[in-house]
Amino acid sequence: MKRKGMKIDPERLRDQLRKQIVNLIQIGWRGRIISIGYDQAEKEINKGRKGFLILATDVAERTKRNILRLFKGDYFEIFTKEELGSFIGKKNVGLIFVPETKFGLKLKSLIKQFLDLEGGSVNCQR
Repeated sequence: MKRKGMKIDPERLRDQLRKQIVNLIQIGWRGRIISIGYDQAEKEINKGRKGFLILATDVAERTKRNILRLFKGDYFEIFTKEELGSFIGKKNVGLIFVPETKFGLKLKSLIKQFLDLEGGSVNCQR
């Protein structure tokens, strides 16, 4: 990838994207924009709020199956429960509901770029 004649280090870009994602998750949590955990996500879904889910890569299959039965939008599997928790000062976080706002769309874009760079798939979308 080149920008203005300079080669961009993919590892550096990956680290920058990760930092931006973490920063937005922290801002979203402090600003009460995002909802953390199964019960809170379920409430948002049942209210009919539009958005997307961030699922920890190690979330229980049962939890994943149950939430995706309720939720028909996009979701991304990224970071572990411990990592997601550490971003917001909690022990473990298995899932996050992010509303479809300007904030949410920015976070979604960064996650897609990060997963694409990782060589992972962004086919977690429905």
